Amino acid sequence: RDILIEYSKQVKRLSKTILELLSEALGLEPNRLNQLGCGAGQLLLGHYYPACPEPEVTIGVTDHTDASFITILLQDQIGGLQVLHRNKWVDVQPRKGALVVNLGDLLQVSPSFFLYPSFVSNPIRRKNTCDSLRS
Repeated sequence: RDILIEYSKQVKRLSKTILELLSEALGLEPNRLNQLGCGAGQLLLGHYYPACPEPEVTIGVTDHTDASFITILLQDQIGGLQVLHRNKWVDVQPRKGALVVNLGDLLQVSPSFFLYPSFVSNPIRRKNTCDSLRS
């Protein structure tokens, strides 16, 4: 429990920093997105995908974009995260100690609101992995 609480605090600090960098990328004051409340909420999820003997016949998680400002993801060694790139699903290879940051729907901005540049949330999905990868 204590580890999870500390992890949550550190991810919150990281999200504040990322939002400051994104603010600057939009040509805004560094604290602008945080002032607008973009970093106010936090949701911590843990997903468990049990071993599947026939992943090719399972549905898995459907294609989606994240309904948030940003998502910070710590992958396990198994992976399964994919992103849509040039109309093809590409595996995001897990790297030990690395975090994946996804821009979510709420950060997808209209150029007419912030002027240029703008951000676009990218579709993601989790592909099913086979039993042999889990051993």
